[in-house]
Amino acid sequence: MDLFKILDTTPEPPIVNLNTTLNTSGDYWLAVPMSEYQKELTDQVVSLHYSDILKYFETDDNDRVLLDSLEVLYLNSQLVATHPYLLINHYLPKNLTSKDIPYNLCETSGKFQVLKDVITLIEGTSLNVGIVARSGKLLDLVEALLLGSKTTIKRHHGNYIKDPAKNKNKDLTTHLIPSDVDIKEKFDLIFSLDITPKNEFLLSLKKTPTSPILRFVSANSIDHVALYFRQFEKSRSDYLVDVTAAIVVLRDRVGILPPDLRPIYSKNLTYLKGFFQDFNKNPWPLPELTKIKKYDASDVEKSLLSEVHYEKNQPKKEQKSYYETKRLCRDYTSNPLKDVNFGILSVNSNYTDTLTHKLIQEFNVLHKDLAIQTSEFSHFDEYYTTEKDYLLNDESKLINEIDHINLRIKTANNKSDKLVEKTDAIKANIAKLETEVQELNTNEQLKKIEELKELVVKEEARKKSLITENEYMSKEIETAKTAINDSEKEIEHNQKAILENEAKLEEYFNDVTDEPLESDEIKRLTEQTDFIKLQIDDSLKKLSSSRGRNSDNRRNSPSIK
Repeated sequence: MDLFKILDTTPEPPIVNLNTTLNTSGDYWLAVPMSEYQKELTDQVVSLHYSDILKYFETDDNDRVLLDSLEVLYLNSQLVATHPYLLINHYLPKNLTSKDIPYNLCETSGKFQVLKDVITLIEGTSLNVGIVARSGKLLDLVEALLLGSKTTIKRHHGNYIKDPAKNKNKDLTTHLIPSDVDIKEKFDLIFSLDITPKNEFLLSLKKTPTSPILRFVSANSIDHVALYFRQFEKSRSDYLVDVTAAIVVLRDRVGILPPDLRPIYSKNLTYLKGFFQDFNKNPWPLPELTKIKKYDASDVEKSLLSEVHYEKNQPKKEQKSYYETKRLCRDYTSNPLKDVNFGILSVNSNYTDTLTHKLIQEFNVLHKDLAIQTSEFSHFDEYYTTEKDYLLNDESKLINEIDHINLRIKTANNKSDKLVEKTDAIKANIAKLETEVQELNTNEQLKKIEELKELVVKEEARKKSLITENEYMSKEIETAKTAINDSEKEIEHNQKAILENEAKLEEYFNDVTDEPLESDEIKRLTEQTDFIKLQIDDSLKKLSSSRGRNSDNRRNSPSIK
């Protein structure tokens, strides 16, 4: 034990009460201060939801619109507690890789300042540190902060703001992990910047069971309130009531550290260096955060009606006049101790001293008048500035409304232009369809005309064929008539021949009866008789067939007019 070293150094004040139990749970809460800008923004966020908060506590009508408003309150409060740039985009620097960005981020957010101090404590160690935070701009800001530290940055989601190939590898490796993406890697030390990651997810990132989880909790903020009330089993409605009431009532105490912890943070958390040397075995050296009281509706209403002041306005000291200051110093000409001797011509200068005294008095009067006018002007200027602020606010609101109306007009014009284009396209399509219909109609008419022409040609051909057939039939009829006449004449001739033959036969028979005929002659006569009968039959058949054909032709032949 080096007694000289102990005696030479200034003893650090005891921070943890030795009678308390040591915290070795592995899940530690590190209290974080907040900048003045964060405190003012927290109060403004709560003030924006003034009516919804009162309605939530005074009535049981928890409609969807009211709950959505409270969710916006919770989200904005979390963003402000982490960093105000997450809520106000126009303050976010465009270039996050410049050298002054880490200092700017630490100056505007107490949580980033504490993270910077903790990273500085563990620089030079070969640790894999996982920083879990909300995905999006927050990871970009954390990466911009770490660019000013001696650490190798690895992002598990999103794009790097600076090419990692240009950076030299360091012993310390920090992994930027979004709270909504599951990863399988394990880490020696886990930092949780906000309350978005779940406990199961943080436990899954631990490399060993003794690897600690360090939560950066803004004192008395929504992070502190939400984490505190999550320890108790409550219904969702009771949890929301407790969290909302605590956010409203504690908004004038956000980011205020206990007095015994302020020396630790003023020395950039060097008190925690021993803990980080062997964090797997060492207990957490800082005391637990203060417990959050449960507030009711009356506390909320009283807090909303009171105005929050983060800086005490000290009364200005009244400045003494020029003459009074000279009197106190006895630095005036009429003072006999200040007589001026000019050597040989030493004379008393009472006259000039009186004149100087009168001039100083006149100057004092003028100075007082000027001070009165200045105070009146400053008093008027205060009201003028407030009125000017109101006018500027009204003007900004009007400008915003005009911009909104112009935007609506622009969107309406765009929609109308699109509708006009659609109507023009529809009209063109209609005209095209009409022309197509007309073309289709003309094509159909042409087809019908062609078909009618073909029918006419067919009818003409049919007519011609009928005419030729009629002529042919008339010729046939004439031929049949002549054939009938010829047949009739032939029949008459045949009848005459038959009669003659019959007469001859009778004569033959008579002769035969008179004279015996020879058998050969009888045969010849019978054959001749049979032949004649056959001729008669053939003639009769031809005559009957010719008559039947003539009757059919007359029946089938069309009448031609």
